[in-house]
This record gives sequence, C-alpha cells and structure tokens, in this order.
Amino acid sequence: MEKPRLSNLVHIKFVKILFVLTICFNMAGTALGEDRLIVKNSSGTSTFKVEDIGRVTCTSGMLVNGASEWGSAPFVLGQDAGNRGVVITDKAASNPKNIYFGWNTGASHDYAEIFAVQESVAWMNLVLAPNGGYVGIGTKSPVQPLQMGSGAYVSSGGVWTNASSRAYKQNIKSLTGDEAAETLTALQPVQFSYNVNPKESHVGFIAEDVPDLVASADRKGMSAMDVVAVLTKVVQDQQKTIAELSRKVAVLEQK
Repeated sequence: MEKPRLSNLVHIKFVKILFVLTICFNMAGTALGEDRLIVKNSSGTSTFKVEDIGRVTCTSGMLVNGASEWGSAPFVLGQDAGNRGVVITDKAASNPKNIYFGWNTGASHDYAEIFAVQESVAWMNLVLAPNGGYVGIGTKSPVQPLQMGSGAYVSSGGVWTNASSRAYKQNIKSLTGDEAAETLTALQPVQFSYNVNPKESHVGFIAEDVPDLVASADRKGMSAMDVVAVLTKVVQDQQKTIAELSRKVAVLEQK
C-alpha cells in the first residue's frame, strides 16, 4: 500500500484549519454583531430578544419576582412583604436618589406608595405635571390644575373651591336664624400652632369643640364654608333688624 505523500498531508491539514477558522469567524460575527439571545415560537416568530446593546424586547407579558398571569397586563411584578416594588435610581455610588413605586412594606400591603428620597439624606420633592396638564383624583377628565371627583378643585389662580352645585347635593333645606345664632354664639375662636410647624401661628377653631351644625363626621376637621353660611345668616337677620330700627327712627324723627 502506497504511503500518503507529505504534500498531501499538509494540504489536508491546511484545509481543516481553514474550515475551522471560517466557522470561528462566522460565529464571532454572529455573536458580536447581532442579538445575543432570541426566543421564537413554533411559527418562527421572535417572542423574546436580548439585543447586543442590552435592550430586551418581549412581545407578550413579562412576569417578574414570582408574579402570575394577570389579564392582558404587559408587565406584572410580584412584591414580597419586605420589598418596595419598583425602584428608579440615579445609580450614585453613595446616597443615591431613588423613586419608589409599590405597596407598603409588610405582609398586609394595605396601601400603595409613591415617594422620592435621597438615601440616608432627605426626602425629595415629588412633582406632578410640572410642564402642564391637570391632575385628577377620582375623576378621569380634570379641567382644573387639581380636581377632585366630588367636584371640588384648585383653580389656576390657586384658590381652593368647594363643590357647591345643586347637582352634588341632597336634603337641601333653609338654615334658620335661631340655628345660625346659636351656632355662632357657641363657636370659640382660638389662637394655635400646628404640631408640624410650631413657629407659625394661626387663628381658628378646635374641631372637637365646635357645635354639631358645623362639625365634621370625625370631628378632626372643619369646612370654612360651613362657618361662612352661619355668619351669612346671622348678618342677614341683623341687617333686617337694623333696617326695621332705622325705619322706626325715621318715623319718630318725622313727629
């Protein structure tokens, strides 16, 4: 049997090396120049992709941290008792500034929280609609800078306006002069400072001490409009008395 020539062996080895290098170069081009990971469904359509720049694309819902399917929501995050849900951070090496979105920490998750803080430094301001637009609470179509579902709002001039339309009310009846006078007499104006700002003085009333006519259900707050209505009725009655006395004085002066 004839032995293979040296030139043939060299040629075969060279072809093998060239083949391996070709495969390596092709693989390297694919790995470095295109998306890192692509998941396709049975029809060949891409459903999940991690791009070379780090962007992640998901055509269906994304379930995170043990969350299960929830309707047609595109992103569902499960929150454990001790975490804060979603955190947006400025990635500072120390004392980062973070925005937190999620349920309160604890097993019961009684309420949702949105707040901003510079860790270990101070709470940060949270600004809504800084460049325009209105904020609605309990309404989908606010027409004032801040509007409540009850109809109350803060106007563009910064005035708090109570909801007062007849359409919002029931059990409407007139306030009698006696009720107004008794309430006004029982009101006890005081001077005070709020606990959160002891250096700033105010005048007003103590909610627990006011007459029932102007008291709130929980007796923790008051509506200024209630007191205005009482004062209006008292002044109206006083004006009637003054007018009647003026008439009598005019009659006496004519005698």
